[in-house]
Amino acid sequence: MTRCALVVCTANVCRSPVVERLLRRDLDGAVDADGASWVVSSAGTADIQPPFDEHTLVAAASVGLDLTDHQRRTLTPDIIRTDGADLILTMTREQLRTIASLDPGAWPRTFTLLELARRAGTAAPASEVEGFAGWLQRIGAGRRAADMMRPDPADDVADPYGGPADEHAIMVRDVHHGVKRIIRAGPWIARAS
Repeated sequence: MTRCALVVCTANVCRSPVVERLLRRDLDGAVDADGASWVVSSAGTADIQPPFDEHTLVAAASVGLDLTDHQRRTLTPDIIRTDGADLILTMTREQLRTIASLDPGAWPRTFTLLELARRAGTAAPASEVEGFAGWLQRIGAGRRAADMMRPDPADDVADPYGGPADEHAIMVRDVHHGVKRIIRAGPWIARAS
C-alpha cells in the first residue's frame, strides 16, 4: 500500500520543494501502522514560472537538500485528488482555502504545515497500532473550516522569494522544525529494509 502526500505553496519553487524533500528524506523507507509507504510531491497555486532563487538553493543545501532537479507544477483538482489523496500540507491558510475551493472534500486532510506541526506536537504520540487515517482524524479533532477563513500568521510560513539570504535560511529552519515535529509524533513505526 502507498500513501500520497502533497505539499503546496505559491509558485512551487521555494517553500514547497524544501518541505517535499524534507518529508521524502524523513519518510524514505518508513511505513505506517498500516504498512503503507509514502510518496511525496509538491505543486504551486499560481500558474507562474519564476526561476529558483539562489538563496533557496543555498539554504536547502545547508540541511542536506539538493533542489536542482526539481520540476515545478501548477496545482489542479486532479493533483489534489491523486497526489494529495492522504495528506495535503500548505504553507499558508490562503493556500489551504484555495485547496478547499478546488476540492471541498479535501478539507479534513489539508493543514498548513505549521498547524499540523503544532497539533502533532501537543497531541499524544501515535500508538504502534494507530493507522494514519486515525492519527490524522485525532490530530484534526475540533478543527473548523470557519476558523481557517481568518488569517493567522502563526499558521503561515512566510514566502522569502526575492528576499535576502537570511529570510530563506529562516524559512528552511522553520519548515525543517515543523517537519521534524510531524515525523516525531506521527504513526511512522518502521523503516523498510
